[in-house]
Parts: sequence; structure tokens; C-alpha cells
Amino acid sequence: MDYLDAELLLHGYAIFLRASAFVFLLPLFGRPLPVLMRAAIGAFIAIFLLPLTEPSASLVVPSHLFDLVILSLREVFIGFIMGYSAQIIYYLCDVAGRLLSMEIGLMQSNLFNPMMGDQGTVLGTGLTLLSTVLIFTLNIHHLILLAFKRSLELLPTGTPGLGAAGAATVVEGVGKIFLLAVQMSAPLIAVNFIVTLTFAILGKAVPNLNILILSFGVRILAGFFVLILVFVVVVQFLLGVINGTPERMLQFLPFP
Repeated sequence: MDYLDAELLLHGYAIFLRASAFVFLLPLFGRPLPVLMRAAIGAFIAIFLLPLTEPSASLVVPSHLFDLVILSLREVFIGFIMGYSAQIIYYLCDVAGRLLSMEIGLMQSNLFNPMMGDQGTVLGTGLTLLSTVLIFTLNIHHLILLAFKRSLELLPTGTPGLGAAGAATVVEGVGKIFLLAVQMSAPLIAVNFIVTLTFAILGKAVPNLNILILSFGVRILAGFFVLILVFVVVVQFLLGVINGTPERMLQFLPFP
């Protein structure tokens, strides 16, 4: 293999851009790592996959700078789409954690979320870290890298034009974030409704009782008790989303 071949160098450059954009949004190597380290990981992936993949037949050395810019933007966009599809896991954990914290009464207790790079609820941060542990424990990170390699076969570098074939899938995947978050927090929503209804009736029966202060403690205790009981169900929801990440990455590809 002639590594000084112009088309081969262009192919490696395109893989590097796609890999760098993918790693930039990938939760496992995202905000916790410096930009230079993420770029180094993208370069390593490009060097490793260069002899294992073939470019598109339409990939030619651009004669104008504008063509090179279009090629670069196309590959960066594909990498961002795949990275975003993997990051959906953490968005789900964040939304579910906020809903759970709101129902329990812990919205004021914030904690820095190292994977999202900003402040989040305690339960959201815990679910995010739990999903990271599950990804490495189940070796899903290997399947994620294999899915990235598969993207170079389904949508080779230099493919002319991008279609909107995956747009509906992206919209559907984003919509499922809130749906799954509500399903994960549904038991606590029901408990919060029962506690609120109970204290509303008690407030009418005993007007002198401080219902507001008393309900806070009961809501927290009941919420934690129910959360412990349904924690296995919450983890099963997370496992379903995590196991579907490699397939979702390929479904989100903008095929022409």
C-alpha cells in the first residue's frame, strides 16, 4: 500500500474528520477529555481503519478548495450524527433524573455531572455514571467502535451528497427520550400523585396541620422506598437503550 498516494491520503483525512467529530460527541471520550486528546484518539482510529476500509468510487482529489471544504463538512456532519446517536443515552439519563428528582423533591440538590459537563440532579448524575459502568461492563464500547467501522462500509468516504433518509429516525429517536424518561419515572409519578392527594384530603380534614412541611418528608421517604423497589426496572430500561446504541448509530446515517 502506497501511503503517499493522494487519494489514499484524502481517504485517511476523511476518516480522521469523521472519527474526530464522532469522538467529540461520544459520551465515553467527550467533555472529560481535553480537545487534543480527543483529536489524538480520532487520528488513531483513522490510522487503524485506513487499511481496513475502501473509499467511495467517486472520491477524487479535489481540484478546488471549495470541493475540499464540502468533503470536510460532509464527513464532520456524519461523525456528529453518529456521536449524537450514542449520546442519546446520557440525554435520557439526564431527563429521567430530573423527572425522578422532581417527583421525590430533590430538584434543589444539584451535583456536577462529569459526563455532561454541567450541573445536574443527583439522580441524573448517578444514572449517567451507572450507564457508563454498564457500557464498559457489557463491552458495548467495542460494538460502538465496530458500528463506526461499519459506517465506513455503508457510507464510504467521498459519497456524493447526503440524503434525508435518517431524518425521520433521528426525530423518532429524540422523541423517545422523553417517552422513556416518563416510563422510567412513572412509578414515582404515581406515588407523588397519591401522596399529594392524601395530604390534600388531610388538609381539608385537619385545617390546623402544616401540610406543606409534613408532605416534604413523606414524599422523600415514599419516593426513595419506591425507587429502591423499581430500581431493577429502571436499569432494564437503560440496558435496552444501551444495547440498541450500535444499531441506532447506523440507522441515523444520512444515506443518499
